[in-house]
Amino acid sequence: MEQLSESLSQILLTTFDTVTKNLVNHVQNSTAEEFTSGDLNEAPVVQDIVASPSPPVFKVPHPRNPDFVGRISALSQLFGMWNPGQISQARIAIVGLGGVGKTELAIEFVHRVRHISPTTPVFWFGPDDLKSTDESVPGSQLDECLKSECGSDGMLVLDTGDDFEVLLQSNANSERLIDSLHSFEGTIILLARSSQNASELTGSHGICEIGDLEVEASVTLFRNHLSPDASTATETQIQEVVALMAYLPRAIIQAAEVISRTGMKVSQFLDMYQRADQFKLRMLGKLEPVSSPEHSLSVIGRGVFDVRKFRKTYHKFSRFLYQLYFLGGDSVPWKIFSSADPLDMVITMVLLRGHFLVTEDVTNQTYTFHPLVYLAIRNSLGVGESTETEDDIMEERKWYEDIVLAFSREYPDSNQDSRAWWKQCFAHLIGGYSLHNDSLKAAVATIYHRESTYFKRKGMYVEALKMIELARHTLPDPTPPEQLAIVQEHVALLFSLAKYRDMHEILQRTSPEKGPGVLWKKRMQAKLEQADCANQYDSAIEMFRQVLLSAETSDESETSISLSMDDLGMALMYKGRFRDAASECRKALAERKTSLGSSYPDTLTSCHNLAEILKRDGQISEALRYIQGALVGRESILGVDHPETLHSRFVKASILRCKAVSTNDFDEAETLVLGCMDRLSSVLSSSHPLVISCRSELALIMFARGNYEMAEQMNQAALNAREQGPWLEASTHPDTLTSKHQLAEVFRLKEGCKSADVLSETVFTDRTAVLTNGTLAENDFHPDQLTSLHHRAIVLSGLKQHLPALQKIDLALTARKALLGDDHPDVYMSMTWKGEIMRAQLPRYQSERVQTLDTIESLHKQALEGLSWIFGPEHRSTLQCATNLALLKNERGGSSKAEAETMYRQIYKSYQRNLGDLHPETLKAKGRYAESIRASSVSNHSQAKKLWRESCAGFAKAYGPDAWVTVKAYKEYEKFLRTYPDP
Repeated sequence: MEQLSESLSQILLTTFDTVTKNLVNHVQNSTAEEFTSGDLNEAPVVQDIVASPSPPVFKVPHPRNPDFVGRISALSQLFGMWNPGQISQARIAIVGLGGVGKTELAIEFVHRVRHISPTTPVFWFGPDDLKSTDESVPGSQLDECLKSECGSDGMLVLDTGDDFEVLLQSNANSERLIDSLHSFEGTIILLARSSQNASELTGSHGICEIGDLEVEASVTLFRNHLSPDASTATETQIQEVVALMAYLPRAIIQAAEVISRTGMKVSQFLDMYQRADQFKLRMLGKLEPVSSPEHSLSVIGRGVFDVRKFRKTYHKFSRFLYQLYFLGGDSVPWKIFSSADPLDMVITMVLLRGHFLVTEDVTNQTYTFHPLVYLAIRNSLGVGESTETEDDIMEERKWYEDIVLAFSREYPDSNQDSRAWWKQCFAHLIGGYSLHNDSLKAAVATIYHRESTYFKRKGMYVEALKMIELARHTLPDPTPPEQLAIVQEHVALLFSLAKYRDMHEILQRTSPEKGPGVLWKKRMQAKLEQADCANQYDSAIEMFRQVLLSAETSDESETSISLSMDDLGMALMYKGRFRDAASECRKALAERKTSLGSSYPDTLTSCHNLAEILKRDGQISEALRYIQGALVGRESILGVDHPETLHSRFVKASILRCKAVSTNDFDEAETLVLGCMDRLSSVLSSSHPLVISCRSELALIMFARGNYEMAEQMNQAALNAREQGPWLEASTHPDTLTSKHQLAEVFRLKEGCKSADVLSETVFTDRTAVLTNGTLAENDFHPDQLTSLHHRAIVLSGLKQHLPALQKIDLALTARKALLGDDHPDVYMSMTWKGEIMRAQLPRYQSERVQTLDTIESLHKQALEGLSWIFGPEHRSTLQCATNLALLKNERGGSSKAEAETMYRQIYKSYQRNLGDLHPETLKAKGRYAESIRASSVSNHSQAKKLWRESCAGFAKAYGPDAWVTVKAYKEYEKFLRTYPDP
């Protein structure tokens, strides 16, 4: 590829030479013809001149560079602009960034001109030639050249370096040097770093802009300056280096020299250069004693861009330049400067583009610094020349403050996902700078706040908390009233992450002025009270009522009122007032649907909350409908892994577990819970109350499956975690007591009522103390407390303490009816268990016995009808009630025994079909069915024994031969054999 390129270059340059020679010959021939046709008297003079030709003038202080590479198109353009011998004067400007190779290009051009036209006079003036000396005025040498008679064939090269201003000085005739150039009849080539400066001579035409060196030429240039030890670098590495040097020849050469002089490998240079800006500055600066580039030629000195001179010359436009630097200088959005005067911005960009400092991307509407200009400014502000005055420093601070404020105003809000550039720029913007006033602190805090709300929207609560804490730490302490929103966000995140004590401390230190801030503080205090179950939830309910009343009687928005309704509804739910809670949440949901729409996040929160209430209120089907709506909406708007979405999925799993009938139903619920628990552990924490609730729910699923061992382990793990929970009284918090209650129920079925007795009593006592006033009268009840009372009755009945058991179950039934309503599933369960406990202590006298049996049967039938309507005929609660009714019918005897046998068989088949052969309820139902068929006919004796043996073997297989349930099954089988010996 290099050979082909070189060949093309030679062909092009040969063509340029040929065309130019023809042009020069044409000019010379034309001149000769004029002499021939002129006055003959002048012929001898011409002959004398021809006879004694003066040597060609070529005053160029630079030899031709044998390593010159690239710039084919630029040379072509220069040859096209050169018009030797023409009446119209050629004014050419080679312009480009410092170090881009303007001088080298001009040297190559004039040497090629000399090669093809040896008689063309060429004069070269460098920066030092144009400046004044002790004995002369500026441009004295240039004036002498201009007075010489070199005609239209002459060529004058002016290399001003980085000091174009020298041409604007006055000569001995009080005329600007640049104006004096008009008298020169030949071609003038000006080398300048700015198109604006160049146009002083050339106007809008005649400008040859020099940009990046071609890639292949850059690679060749770099290799030519590498030492032999470093020349083993790969082509990819070299291309990467020249790209980092922005294809700028001066930078490429400087990088190659640094590598060669230090003896490092190209790979090492790349690694360090890309680490951080300080490494770039060190490697391109002085590395004593191996590398010490002159400041005037160094890439990070004045070799590319003279920062100080530009600021002095173009002070008004330096503000934008510095602010662009503060923002990192790469792909900076236009809108950050939207507050600037639009006409000023147009002028600024014309100037900066003309100096090749900044480029614009019209498509993406961004500005970008030349990377080496950025480094030059950084070096100037850091380790460069220490010429800044106090006024300069204060001005830079003002520029910095203005751009931080503008950046803060335009920073993306939480709804914008495209923010990678903004975050990277923000890190650069505040890195190494002090926030020296409150305006800066507020602006930076606002950015942190927006990042926090973005993370919160994404469900990344931990990251959101880190951002909002940075915002709080940035602000003065105490937080200014106008920054209350940041405090509010901080408190909300602490609540979401269950950091209640931190939340309490912040609320204690925050004293909002009158208005919404006061209501907000009361609301958050109420949430704290609710989380801690303070004063049996009464204080939270009262505070939420006050907030709602204030919102309704003030100018608060409908959104604020709906929020207060929702808060009150949830507090009533925790209090156990499900019907009142549902009423408040339904109102909130209706308001939000009207004002916000059905798919708005707040509306979906109302759907979620209402589903939780309805589930506790026993309205399972309706609860499932609402939670499904909330879940679908949250998945669509918030994403499948957002904590709120996961919470809705968890509630759905809990509802599915409540209504589950078959193993497949439990599988679905378990899958949902496991997914929620795993994801919530990572986005919240493994000790978060919601994660522990997932474990507790999973324990309930294991329990319903009959996996008592796993249920016990999970409940114990949940209990241990809850006892270390974030509440003030973690050991007696309602969640902790829930784990204890579930553990007691596992003990009852796994090891018997005796094992569950003490824990059952403890839970009932603690729930009564924590959730109620302890009177056990009138309305002083809580659903959780009544669940424990119900459980105590069953345990006591199992311990043959029938009278206290009956008293407790009767109280539980009466209180549940009053608190929950007649059609709640818990009421039906207390109803059927009251009948079963009554059956255990039937009167001896037949008349009383029959009357009691009728009462019991009425209780069972009413409960069976209600549970069948709520859950269906094959739900475990329905089957428990059916079992109790079958036991009652078997107790009646006579024709009722046949009915009992039929029911036992149906119950057994239902359990077997839905839960499998080895589920404990299936095995127990099989034993009851075996006993019933033997009681109905001696001919069924063998079949009954077979069923009994299968039942016992099933317990032994599922739980082990020494398990309490297995031993109990064998004892009942022995009792069966004693009651029905082999015929």
